[in-house]
Amino acid sequence: MNLIVDIGNSRLKAALFEDGLITQRWVSDDCRAERLEALLAEVPGAERAIVASTAQADAAYAACLRRRIPFVVEFDNRTPVPLRNGYGSPATLGADRMAAAVGGAALWPARNLLIVDFGSAITQDVVTADGVYRGGSISPGLSMRFRALHDYTGRLPLIGAEDWDDYRPDEIPATTREAMVAGVVGGIVAEVAERMRRYASRYADPVTIFTGGDAVFFEKRFKNTIFANHDLVLTGLNTILDYNAEQKNML
Repeated sequence: MNLIVDIGNSRLKAALFEDGLITQRWVSDDCRAERLEALLAEVPGAERAIVASTAQADAAYAACLRRRIPFVVEFDNRTPVPLRNGYGSPATLGADRMAAAVGGAALWPARNLLIVDFGSAITQDVVTADGVYRGGSISPGLSMRFRALHDYTGRLPLIGAEDWDDYRPDEIPATTREAMVAGVVGGIVAEVAERMRRYASRYADPVTIFTGGDAVFFEKRFKNTIFANHDLVLTGLNTILDYNAEQKNML
């Protein structure tokens, strides 16, 4: 059994994999190492684990895992992965971006991929069919854009999910809230659609994959042109864990 731990900016996500499939999962708003310690009490028998953090690296997570699990990988930019890294500054590449790229390549091998992760930030990354991670774009996420409009103006309200869920692209906004939703949501849709168009003109038959916490909101706006996989980062981390275990066994 493989235990996968993904420490995000605001949530701790974990999953137990057996034979490549998720059998259990956990999500917590408590990202402290103590929460991970409590979680480990629920999963006796895990033989291997991997931990990745998009926030500040914290050795306490890996130390917590090593007290209970024989083989632990602390994922960072030095960890071997089953992709070639073509990024110009690999030391600054977020763990979640590479993990999603590995997950996409594992599920769609030998295909050109555009992976769109709708998280705190929106990342759009390219993996080519020859197994190379090429890089991609980073822009503010949905909540971050609404928060910026509220925080950096004097009178614009803070928009929540109850406001943007009813967005209709064919209607002219008639209120300030509708105008903000149209600008932010419509802007993201146009941004992603343009990137999809641009990469489709450069790479043959690309597969576009949506993932991340806000992906469910955008999936319906692209209909049959994308695949959705909300476990892409976890799947990628599991693949990386298996890859490193195999590398160790070959030594």
